[in-house]
Amino acid sequence: MEQSTLLYDERFLESYAGSIITDPAIAIVELVANCWDAYATEVNITWPDTKEEKQFSISDNGHGMTRDEFQHIWRTIAYNRLSSAGDTTYPPREVQGSPRSVFGKNGKGRFASFCFCSEYQITSRKDGQEFVYRVYRTPTEPLVLEEVSHKNKGVLSHGTEIVGNGTIPTFAFTAERARELIGSRFLANPGFRVNLNGSIITFNDIPDLLSKSEIDIPNYGIVKILHIDTKKADRTTKQHGLSWWVQGRAVGQCKWSSSDYDRILDGRTSEAKRFTFIIQADFLNEKDAVQSDWSGFKEENEAWMKTREAVQDRVRQIIFEADKVERDNRRSAVIEKVGSTMNTLSPFSKDRVRSFIDEVVNTCPNFGENEIVQLSIILAKLEQSKSRYGLLDLLHKCGPNDYDTLHDILQEWTIGMAKIVLDEIQNRLKLIGELRMKLKKIGVNEVHELQPLFERGLWMFGAQFESIEFTSNKGMTTVINTIFKDESGQGSRNRPDFVALTDASVGFYARASYDEYHDEDGVEHLVIIDLKTTGLALGSKEKEQVWRYVKELRKRGYLKDRTRVDGFVLGDKIEPGENAPTTHGDVVKISPMLYETILIRAEKRLLNLHSKVKDAPFLTNQKNSLRDFLEPIIISQNSLI
Repeated sequence: MEQSTLLYDERFLESYAGSIITDPAIAIVELVANCWDAYATEVNITWPDTKEEKQFSISDNGHGMTRDEFQHIWRTIAYNRLSSAGDTTYPPREVQGSPRSVFGKNGKGRFASFCFCSEYQITSRKDGQEFVYRVYRTPTEPLVLEEVSHKNKGVLSHGTEIVGNGTIPTFAFTAERARELIGSRFLANPGFRVNLNGSIITFNDIPDLLSKSEIDIPNYGIVKILHIDTKKADRTTKQHGLSWWVQGRAVGQCKWSSSDYDRILDGRTSEAKRFTFIIQADFLNEKDAVQSDWSGFKEENEAWMKTREAVQDRVRQIIFEADKVERDNRRSAVIEKVGSTMNTLSPFSKDRVRSFIDEVVNTCPNFGENEIVQLSIILAKLEQSKSRYGLLDLLHKCGPNDYDTLHDILQEWTIGMAKIVLDEIQNRLKLIGELRMKLKKIGVNEVHELQPLFERGLWMFGAQFESIEFTSNKGMTTVINTIFKDESGQGSRNRPDFVALTDASVGFYARASYDEYHDEDGVEHLVIIDLKTTGLALGSKEKEQVWRYVKELRKRGYLKDRTRVDGFVLGDKIEPGENAPTTHGDVVKISPMLYETILIRAEKRLLNLHSKVKDAPFLTNQKNSLRDFLEPIIISQNSLI
C-alpha cells in the first residue's frame, strides 16, 4: 500500500512564519532574542552585504544544543518553548546572573535566518558535544536538515553559530538601522553584549531614541536615568520597564513592577511596551540595599525606598512630557471631530465637554482618539438628553462587577438590540407574574382578565407557538357563538375576539396557510385555548367540547382536514384518569392542563428567570399594582345610592 505523507506548497513557510522571514527588522530581533533565551552574554553578528559578498552570521556563547535537542526543536513545526523548557532560563554554571524571562513561545524564530540567506549552516556545542547541520528549504519541503558532522565528546565550549550560505538578499534595512533597533531593545541588561560587524552596540547607536536625566537623592547620591523610546509599541513588555543598574551590574530583571504600574503608568499599556528606563544608582550597593544574589532589592531598606519613590516620580514626569506633543495633537483632533456636536450646546455645556476632553487626554493616555471622541459625544448627548446625568447616577450605584458585565454586554449587543430582547423578557416575566396573582382571585373574570393574557402567552405552550403569525380569529369566534343558545354571553360584546360562556371563555389563534402562488388560502395551524373557571374539574366532557368546535369550523369551511389543531383546556383541577391528551386523526390534539402546570412550564422556558430576578424594579412595581387589584375596596360608610 502506498504510504501517505504531508505535502507543502512553496508558500507554506511565508504563510506560517510570516514577517519573521520577510521583514529583516523582525527577523534580527527574533535571532537576538534566541541568544537571550539561551542565556548568552556575548553575541556577534555579521550583517550581510551583497557588494562585499559578505554572508550573514550570528553566534553566541549561550547554553547551546545537543544534537538530540536540535533535532527535536528544528523538526517540530509548532514547537512549544514554554511547555518544553519553561518561561525562564538560567545561567550556565560558570556565569553569574539572575534568571531571565524568555521571549520564545512557538519556535518560529528558527526560521528567521531565511530572511538573510537562502540556506544556512548551524553549529552548536553543549555538554561536550558538537554538531554541524546544513539547513535549507525546497519548494515542497519547508525545512530540510542535512547533518555535516557530529562529535560526541571532548568539546569544551558551549554556544550556537549560524552562518548564511547561498544567495545574499538585498534590502534597504541597513546595518546602522539594525544597530539602532537592537540597541533600543537589548541594552537594558549590561550582562548581554551584542557586537555587530566587530563593534559593540552601545547607547551611542540610539541617540534619537535616548534621553538622559539625573536626580539627587538627599543624603544618598545621584541617580542617572536613561530613557529609551522605541517610538513604536512592541507586542509584549519584555525588555521594557525599569532596569536597575548598580555598579555596572543589573539587579533583577528589566520589567514593570506592580509598584511601577501603581505610581507611574496608570494603565498606559502602550508606553509599557514602548519605553525602557535604565536606572543607574551605584550608591545602593554601599547602602546594603541589594540582595545577596542580585535578584532584587531589600524592600525595607530606607535608601531603596526613597530612591524608588523619587525615580518613579521622575519617570512618570518623563512619560508625561514625552507625550505632550502627541496629547496636543490628539486633543485637537478630538475637538475637530466633535466640534459640530459641541456647537449645538449652550456655552456652559460646551465648556463642560471641552474640559472633559482635556481631562481625559491628560489623565488617560491609553485612550485612543476614537475612544475619546466616543466619550465626548456621549457627554454631549447627555447634556442634550432629558434625563441629563441620570444614567451616570445609575452607573454610580453599580458595583465593579456590574461594570464588567455591562461592558461585556455592550461588546456583543447594541443598546437597541439589548432593549428589544430585555423588553421581550420583561414582558414575559410580567405576564407570568400577572397570571400568578390573578389566578389567586376567586371568581376571576376569564374573558377580561385571563384570556387577553393568554393571547400574549402562546409561547408558554411550547416553542412551536412562538410565531407572531398566530392572531385572534374573530370570524371563528362568531361561528362558535352560534353553537350556544346564549349568543350574548358575558363579555362577548366587549371582547368579540373571545367566546364568552358562563363557566369559561374560548380563544382562537390561527396561523394562515398559503398556496403555490403565495396567496392566503386558509388556516395552517389553529390553537384553541379554553379557560375554565376555578372549581370546575376537567374531564372528557370538556375535551369533547373543544372537538365540537373543531367539527363546527370544518363544517363551515374555516378548517381543512389537514389543518393542524392544538386545543388546550385549562382549569385548576383535572378529573382522575383524564390527564392524557385526546387525539382525532393525525392533526387534532386536545390537552387538559392545570393553570399551575402552564405557569411552571413558562418559568422553565425562561430558564427560571422569574425567581432569579424577582426583586427587579419592574416586577416589584407590578406586584404593588396587582396587590391593589386583589384587595377589596375599603368602604368606610354605607353607599349613598
